[in-house]
Amino acid sequence: MRARNLLGLALAFFAGAALADGPPPAVLQSELKYAPVPIFSGVSAAPVSGTATQPGALYALSVKYAAGARSLPHTHPDARLVTVISGRFYAGVGGEFDEKSLRLLGPGDSIVVPAETVHFGWAKDGEVLLLETGVGPSGASLWPKPAPQR
Repeated sequence: MRARNLLGLALAFFAGAALADGPPPAVLQSELKYAPVPIFSGVSAAPVSGTATQPGALYALSVKYAAGARSLPHTHPDARLVTVISGRFYAGVGGEFDEKSLRLLGPGDSIVVPAETVHFGWAKDGEVLLLETGVGPSGASLWPKPAPQR
């Protein structure tokens, strides 16, 4: 049900943009401004639409994994719909990066990662391009969370 609600919000957002005066603005891959994701080596992201930090705002991020890059087990405070645009992405859930539990996703495949779900990914076979959408505020934290400093 959550996945359907998130997908419905995404469709409403994009349909609303299409109904505005004139053609909707194009988002060209060549014009996106990618920045490294600080907690994962070889992973970079660029905003496509919206602002992930704004409460209640629908956002979309283009995420690139360099060949061999991994995202270690982590969580997000919001649910995310992740769609593979290109490449072969291996996704898993759980507190440890377990190669045996990975699920292979190819171009056009999507997964829904519920809020606070510990998950990880790997661009094992080469570069991967993903489109991630959610409703802010968002962020990422490595799991397990570090113990508070005393």
